Amino acid sequence: MPGDGQKPQSRLFRKPRRITITVPQATAEHLVQRSISEGRSLSNLAAVLLERAITAEQIQPPRQGDQG
Repeated sequence: MPGDGQKPQSRLFRKPRRITITVPQATAEHLVQRSISEGRSLSNLAAVLLERAITAEQIQPPRQGDQG
C-alpha cells in the first residue's frame, strides 16, 4: 500500500492466503482421491485447480450465461 513504508511487491511474491470453501460431499471425495493419486496434498491440488481455472478464464472469459 502506498505510504505504509513497505516496498511494492510483484504479484508473484506475495504471501499466499489461506481460504476456506465448502463443496458437496461428492466433490470433496473426488478431490481427496485425485490428490492421493497425484501425490499432492488436498490443499495443493485445490490451489492448482483454482489457478488453472483462473488462467483459462483470462484466456477465454466465460460466456454471459455461464456465470453462477
